[in-house]
Amino acid sequence: MMFLGAVFFLSGNGLQAQRSEVGFGVGGSFYLGDINPKKVFYNTRVAGSLFYRYNIDTRLAFRFAGSYGRITASDKDFDNPRNLNFRNDLVDISALLEINFVNFFTGSKQHRFTPYLALGAALCFSNPYGQYFDPVTGDSRWVALRPLHTEGQGLSDYDKKEYSMAQFAIPFGIGFKVSVSRHVALGLEWMMRLTFTDYLDDVGGSYADPGRLLSEYGPEAAYFADPSGTYHAVGAQRGDKSYFDWYSFAMLTVSIRLGGRDIPCPAYNQKAVKKRR
Repeated sequence: MMFLGAVFFLSGNGLQAQRSEVGFGVGGSFYLGDINPKKVFYNTRVAGSLFYRYNIDTRLAFRFAGSYGRITASDKDFDNPRNLNFRNDLVDISALLEINFVNFFTGSKQHRFTPYLALGAALCFSNPYGQYFDPVTGDSRWVALRPLHTEGQGLSDYDKKEYSMAQFAIPFGIGFKVSVSRHVALGLEWMMRLTFTDYLDDVGGSYADPGRLLSEYGPEAAYFADPSGTYHAVGAQRGDKSYFDWYSFAMLTVSIRLGGRDIPCPAYNQKAVKKRR
C-alpha cells in the first residue's frame, strides 16, 4: 500500500514524476555455498522483482526493490556422500545506487542505452527446507530445517545458537538498460548478494550427536543432521564455516517513467550536467 501510495503521489507531482520510474523484473536465482561451492547458475529457479527508481540525475539513480527467488541444491549433483539437500524461498528487500556509464534517462534521444553498475544494501528473509524420502512408501516431502537444530543449535551443552531467518546482505552487480520509447526502458542485469550467514542451506559447521538430536528434537532432526547412511563422528566437519553463503538474481527488467509530459529538469538537462562538471 505504501508503494502504491508513493506511485500515485509522484504521478501527481510533475517535476518529481519525471525523475521517477516503476518497474518489474523476471529472471532466475541461484546460490553458492556449502552444497554448491562453485557452479554459477547451477539449479537456477524462477525469480521476480518489483521496484521504484528515482533518477538523481542522468548518471545516478536510487532504486528500492522487493524481490523473490528460490535457491536449491543437492549433494547428489556433486557426488558428495553427505547426501544433504535443501531449498529456500528468499524474499529480498534492497536499496541500490545505480551508476550509469553515460548520461541516460528513459526517453532520451541522445543516449538511448547505457551499461551501469549497482551497489547497495539488502535484507534477506529465508527459511531452508530439506527433502525427506520415505523408504517405506517411496513418498517425499519438504521439511523445515531450522526447527530441527541439525547442528545441535540450542542443545544445553552446545555453544551454538539458532541462526536468524533475517539476514543482512550486500548486493552488487552490472546491468544494461535501453530506452525503447518516451516512457519505457528495458534492462538486463546480474546481481550477486554476499550474505553474512552460512545457513541459507542449513549447513555451516560440524556434526552433532544424533542420539541427543533424536531424544530432544525427534527422528527428523536426527535424519537431516546426517542423512548419509554412515555415522559421522560428533564434531566432524559438516560444512565449511570459513565462508558465507551467496545468492544471485539475473533478470530482464521493464521500467516505466511516470508523468504524462516532459518538464525541463536539471536531472535530464545535458548542458546542466556538463556545467556541473
